[in-house]
Amino acid sequence: MLDIANRRHRALYGGLALMAVLLAIASANPLLSLGSLVLLLALMALLWRPGEPPALLYAMAYHWLQASVLIFFANVEGTRLEALGYGSQVERATWLTLAGILVVAVGMRVGAGRNYGKTAEPSLAAIARLLSVRRLFVASLAAIVLAITVSRVAYLVPGLVQPILAVALLRWVVVYLFTYTVLTQHRGYRYLAVVFAVEIGIGFLGFFSDFKTVLIVMLLAALTSPAALRGVRLRTAAALTVVILGLGIIWTGVKTEYREFLNQGTGQQVVLVPVTERIAKLGQLVGDMRPDHFGDSMVGLAERLTYVYYFGQAMETVPRYVPHEDGLLWREAVVGALVPRLLNPGKRVIDDSERTSYYTGNRVAGAEEGTSISLGYFAESYIDFGPVLMMVPLFLWGVFVGWLYGVLIRSTRYPLLGFASATVLVALGVAALEQSNLKMVSAFLLAFLVLYLSQRILARPALMLLAESRVRGRAGLS
Repeated sequence: MLDIANRRHRALYGGLALMAVLLAIASANPLLSLGSLVLLLALMALLWRPGEPPALLYAMAYHWLQASVLIFFANVEGTRLEALGYGSQVERATWLTLAGILVVAVGMRVGAGRNYGKTAEPSLAAIARLLSVRRLFVASLAAIVLAITVSRVAYLVPGLVQPILAVALLRWVVVYLFTYTVLTQHRGYRYLAVVFAVEIGIGFLGFFSDFKTVLIVMLLAALTSPAALRGVRLRTAAALTVVILGLGIIWTGVKTEYREFLNQGTGQQVVLVPVTERIAKLGQLVGDMRPDHFGDSMVGLAERLTYVYYFGQAMETVPRYVPHEDGLLWREAVVGALVPRLLNPGKRVIDDSERTSYYTGNRVAGAEEGTSISLGYFAESYIDFGPVLMMVPLFLWGVFVGWLYGVLIRSTRYPLLGFASATVLVALGVAALEQSNLKMVSAFLLAFLVLYLSQRILARPALMLLAESRVRGRAGLS
């Protein structure tokens, strides 16, 4: 089955490569467009690992989208990228970001090692057939309640915020297992739809657009199979992709007014109105959206996704006005991860917006306005080492991420649980280009430790609890 899938993938790559060349030649930014589209194909070739969860590919594809969306926006406008008004260095920043993405992806491929999909496939299907859809449904709802409760408690204990939030990630491991099991057994779709609706509702009723997390986890669970590009898995993945795009456009169109309603004009990231009023307001805003609003929302979504703007601004400032830091930012990130706040309560708190303002030379909104704007770890790598040597920490980071991903998928007798853990770690931990390395490294390492220990300690009892009563003695679950 894997051989057939590989042949289909090679044919797909060939067709997409030809399309990429033709589209690039006809665009307003031919070299950038070609470079971007060829990079996407390279990412697919490097990180699409049939039979494994495509978490690494998703993370780098999202990086690619954030780096490339401005190129395609300029092409639609029929103008050169530098003419959009995003600064004199935006084109150079885009090239460096595209190159950095390739370097990180190569590092991930090296760190992840050989494809484990073919080896794990029999065990994945066997375990998924033994799990109870109803038990997973109840577990998913219980995990939602537990994660919300834990997240609220976390901020009452400042020194334990990150560890407690890392434990809350187990919620998404359950959602992954539930989705994979339903798609394998071809039953329980109504139960899955309920969990889907609850997660979407919780996401939309909060201050941030957390609704996308359940979509991402379900999408990656659907694509974890050699048969991912056909049948019910392909249809599910296509439907989830459309829903992600549609909800993203709707959220972009209503979020400003909706957030002002939630915080009652205080400008803070807080919710000050009850659930019933939130539902009514959200329904009103969505209902008021006219066709022309969707076009504006699409433009707004593109501008929100792009993250080369601050990188370009940093390149205008460093090293002309501010010297390169010779590794200071990455050193702080590594030390911060190895010495958590629990062990060092006096550790300096770094404001992302303050750092961005300093290295770009332009003030950005900060904590006093209820927001935080980071440079992103690619820009921070440039600030540390310049345009060439920045690729060294990016490659090492890619190796590190790929290695820990590989550890998770191979560290348990039950690959389905390993695949779920690896998906949650990578897709939710390192996919955003705008993350500061200071927060990204420590959060990623802590999440890995929680997921790894959970696998080693809870894998067998958890799967026994979730299995159908009549089959708990099979497939090594007892």
